[in-house]
Amino acid sequence: MPPRIFAATILLLSILPAAPGAHAFDPRCPVATEEVARELAERAAAFLKSNGAAEALPAFTARTHGFGAGDLYVFVFDLSGTMLASGGWPEHVGATVVGPGGGGPYARIRSLALSGPGRGWVHYNWYSPCTRSMQPKMTYVIRVGGYIVGVGTYSIPGV
Repeated sequence: MPPRIFAATILLLSILPAAPGAHAFDPRCPVATEEVARELAERAAAFLKSNGAAEALPAFTARTHGFGAGDLYVFVFDLSGTMLASGGWPEHVGATVVGPGGGGPYARIRSLALSGPGRGWVHYNWYSPCTRSMQPKMTYVIRVGGYIVGVGTYSIPGV
């Protein structure tokens, strides 16, 4: 494609409105791979174990110490279902995410964390902090004593 046509095509695509209800993907907000998400969950779990909740939970929520970038963030909730840290959705800290009925993705995450090895992948849909729209997500979960640490990766359709 000649350079002028290519440039005109890019310009046209950048000014066309998205379909109603669609959220554009921001290329400055990279999507993490499964391996990167699992590695960050392992690192966060080790940080929580070695530094304690008083230091780790604020670091996870603030995304300091390398605990978040793009759509990648750490969240932690306790066994009773209270969110204690969330680098993607800090407004959820303090909220009950697993209620008495025990439904939804956090209930499935807690169930996996309480099972045999206390770690593994959970698949569900969740809002991406990059697109602010619902996306398929898979989260690697690790139980650390009375805490459940999770880091997930989103699948952005068409990306």
